[in-house]
Amino acid sequence: TLTPAAEVLGQNRVLKEIEKGTIDVTWTMTDKEREERLLPIRVPLFKGLFGWRMMFINEQNLAHLSQLKTLDDLKHIYFLQGQDWPDTKILRDNGLVVSTSLDLEFLFVMLDRGRGDLFPRSILEIKDEYAVFKNQMPLAVLPQLMLKYKSPIYFFFNKNDPEIAKAVNKGLKIMRETGEFDELFYQYNGEIIKNAHLHDKIVIELRNYDLPRLTPVNDKSLWLSFDKVP
Repeated sequence: TLTPAAEVLGQNRVLKEIEKGTIDVTWTMTDKEREERLLPIRVPLFKGLFGWRMMFINEQNLAHLSQLKTLDDLKHIYFLQGQDWPDTKILRDNGLVVSTSLDLEFLFVMLDRGRGDLFPRSILEIKDEYAVFKNQMPLAVLPQLMLKYKSPIYFFFNKNDPEIAKAVNKGLKIMRETGEFDELFYQYNGEIIKNAHLHDKIVIELRNYDLPRLTPVNDKSLWLSFDKVP
């Protein structure tokens, strides 16, 4: 039986609750610290797409920000991210300046008030969030540029109670072998990927220095690559 948590919790709080055993599972981006504290199943649930990042901007800055083309250009721009998101460290480790908030909504307020220039979001998030926030501020998506870095989203469990993790791992293995995993992935995400027009973007690859050593980066069946994008 799947029972959602009674309240919406920040990422760090969820991880603490799993450590305590009050929550059984979450799915979130991995990093070295999280894999030390919790038990991951190393199957990227979104084939790495949470590291494919388009960027919200204040539409009033479109002319200026449309000139950005390189990583060096981005080092003179202010980014916005969640305070407890692994993405924040990835951006900073690549020499980018990041302002943070614990609250997603307030990050849009910061963008509106000019307290940041670029707010990267996964291509799986950006359309829905644009629909929610476009009437609250002059919101736009940077048209020419996107970021890309390795950032798998895994299921995480309590290290001291591995039985549920074993069952889920077995289920994922069966789904991958039968093709059901890819079927579901494209059923829910295929149209979003197609409509993002990724081949029209300049792609700036960032390095994730906090990627754990056991990340299955060489198993191509687990990741979406640009040559498979329609």
